[in-house]
Amino acid sequence: MVKYSISPSNEKFEIPDEKISQNECLKIKEICVKERKKGKEIIVVQGLGFVGSIMSVVVADCEKNNKKPYFVLGVDLPTEKSYWKIPKINSGKSPFNVEDPEVERLFRRTVEVKKNLRATWIKEVYSEADIVVVDINLDVIKPELGNSKVFEVKIDSFKIAIYDIAERIKPNSLLLIETTVPPGTIEKIVNPILIECFEKRGIDIIKNPPLIAHCYERVMPGKEYVNSIKKIWRTLSGINDKASQKAKKFLSNIIDIENFPLSELQNPTASELGKILENSYRTMNIAFIYEWTLLAEDIGINLFDVVNTIRVRKGTHDNMMFPGFGVGGYCLPKDPLLAEWGSKFLFHREQNLNFSLEAVNVNDLMPHHTFKLLKKGLEGHIENAKITILGASYRKDVGDTRNSPTITLYDDIITEGGIVMIHDPYANKMEGREDIIICKDFKATLKQAEAVVFAVNHKQYENLIVKDLTSQIKRNACIIDASNVLSDNKIVELKKNNFSVFGVGKGHIKYLGGEKE
Repeated sequence: MVKYSISPSNEKFEIPDEKISQNECLKIKEICVKERKKGKEIIVVQGLGFVGSIMSVVVADCEKNNKKPYFVLGVDLPTEKSYWKIPKINSGKSPFNVEDPEVERLFRRTVEVKKNLRATWIKEVYSEADIVVVDINLDVIKPELGNSKVFEVKIDSFKIAIYDIAERIKPNSLLLIETTVPPGTIEKIVNPILIECFEKRGIDIIKNPPLIAHCYERVMPGKEYVNSIKKIWRTLSGINDKASQKAKKFLSNIIDIENFPLSELQNPTASELGKILENSYRTMNIAFIYEWTLLAEDIGINLFDVVNTIRVRKGTHDNMMFPGFGVGGYCLPKDPLLAEWGSKFLFHREQNLNFSLEAVNVNDLMPHHTFKLLKKGLEGHIENAKITILGASYRKDVGDTRNSPTITLYDDIITEGGIVMIHDPYANKMEGREDIIICKDFKATLKQAEAVVFAVNHKQYENLIVKDLTSQIKRNACIIDASNVLSDNKIVELKKNNFSVFGVGKGHIKYLGGEKE
């Protein structure tokens, strides 16, 4: 039976059968022989998601001393969920819709002009690699939002992926882990797997110890997608000196180390901890501002203005977070839980990371506050009300909907019988929620809406003029600014036209345009 993989933009790709896979394997071997004759190293990137796909194309585009040092093979699974990325990349196109114009140029250049990048699904490529870069997911399952002490780390899936490499990788090749993993993963999980497989393959681990390094990524889809690989500080650590040296040499070729020097830590566990601590700090910072958001709303203060006056203190307060709709994306909702898991299961500690876990809870439940504002604006009448949510992604000007807080708001509205329309200029579908439809027609989404929620501050929404809204929505509709899209002038204009406006962290709205409401 023929199976298909469907892309977020509804392109349909047939998943290859065994015969096609055998031919692909032969073709890959031929390509590797040809590229080695040109003096190139073979780099294999495992995982072609938001991180792996851009890492693949940046490495493939790399030039050193007017030479192209690498040929890159990107690998993903031949499954309904993942396979579509492979033919998409091989056609010279990015698998993801992002704001950075450099992305499409890079994919066209590396695939069609330089011919330095090919995507595949064949595991045998690991035996060809001089370096394998791991950029796969390590998922965390949270059965219930707001209860961060109950979760599951899908470590078995990660182990399977490492076994796929360990059973094939050459003993002198480098395994570079970029995936965010619990502290202790490389030394207590990955290295033992490689040792086990090397011994089964008859490889002398004294003469040829596994070469493993950890270097966490800081990839940010958006306008600086490419530069979040090439022009960003990176931290690394190898399991031994040889691994560290190989990792530094490789990373020095693809990163602007003159302006963004590499940092090296004492061991991979320190590097693993660094990534999770970095993201947990942001998680805590976001959760911290939430209770101040509620206070500011209650006492009539614009918290955005207040925070801006505090952020002038460079070096101590310039990264204080602004009020917001909620927290999404792949990293922040789960990374503190990876630290908790590593602490408990790899280091057998009894003490919990209680502050960090509670911050995850606060952030998970944050969209409920926007729902309360919406309910207030509709005077409690959610049932059968047509409500438009503007923004499905978790971040401005990207199409990534993983763990989007819009999902929580959508569920709140549906539970009380509301009718929801969602628009997003970048996202085509809601990750993990096929029941949620994203509309691309902005006017149709707004038509006759009784309430509008600005969930994401996409550029398109920030550039709206008031008439773009008022010409489509119902008279006297309510508008919830959950992401600081609307300027005070626009809010005043809306209020003058008898629209009610509420905003997250914008308690001052009640005073705009005249008398206190």
